[in-house]
Amino acid sequence: MKNNAARKLRQVPVGYLRVGVDPHKKRHVAVTMTEDFLVQGKFKFTNSRDGFEEALERARADMEKAGCQGVIFAIEVSSHLWRNFAYFLDEKGIPFRLINPFSLKRRREGKDLNRRKNDFRDAEVAAQLLCTGEFTETTLPQGVYAELRATYNAYRRVVEDKTRLINLLKGLLDGLFPEFTQVFKEVNGQTALRVLSVCPTPGLINRMTEDEFIKFVKEGYQGRLMTRKLLALHYVARHSAGVKAGAWSVSFEIALLAEKRFMSAGSQLRHEKGACQSTVMVAE
Repeated sequence: MKNNAARKLRQVPVGYLRVGVDPHKKRHVAVTMTEDFLVQGKFKFTNSRDGFEEALERARADMEKAGCQGVIFAIEVSSHLWRNFAYFLDEKGIPFRLINPFSLKRRREGKDLNRRKNDFRDAEVAAQLLCTGEFTETTLPQGVYAELRATYNAYRRVVEDKTRLINLLKGLLDGLFPEFTQVFKEVNGQTALRVLSVCPTPGLINRMTEDEFIKFVKEGYQGRLMTRKLLALHYVARHSAGVKAGAWSVSFEIALLAEKRFMSAGSQLRHEKGACQSTVMVAE
């Protein structure tokens, strides 16, 4: 059986000063420690390039004070705030390892039975985990790989926002106009979104004749709509079981959501085309 702890410990050079870092929004916290767990110093530095340079100077000063041969950083990755400092170290060619926040929390709770917590505690535990080989092996993405990762993250957020919006629309329609989803299986279609943006309530649809309803929906719209679906929706609106109490407020929210989804669906193709072109340019 492979001993991962021993393999990781071999990645930490002997005689190097360990520097644990707990990233924050404005000021990061750092603790320097020798390989025998002796704390050499504690300091804070700003989340800026000048602050990063200052942290290197402080770490090198503690390194000379402790008689170490070099420095290696251990950075907690509980949020996105670690990325700037990690890329700075990677640019400078300074070794670092990432510390899993779950491992850090369990180590802190197991060692400190009094549950003490201060600004420097997490940074100190991060340095301890580096000494024991309990860190994450990570390579920072560069070039086209970094662009692909950022593009995928943006795509995932767009998909999640789209799903949340559609689920919210369906939930509101279940009370206001439950028959709507019987006619339109997908509420994010162009015809369905157009109807929801102009007249989402069955009472409003029922006040108009079929021709008036179709004309009202198509008025000012340049795209193509499904007339047969509109006729079927007009029919089911006559005997809808929708709740009338608070219908105006619910319909107003539905119209806003449908308009937002309608506009985003129209520009989605342009955004995807632009993202693809940007990725190709970076790759070239």
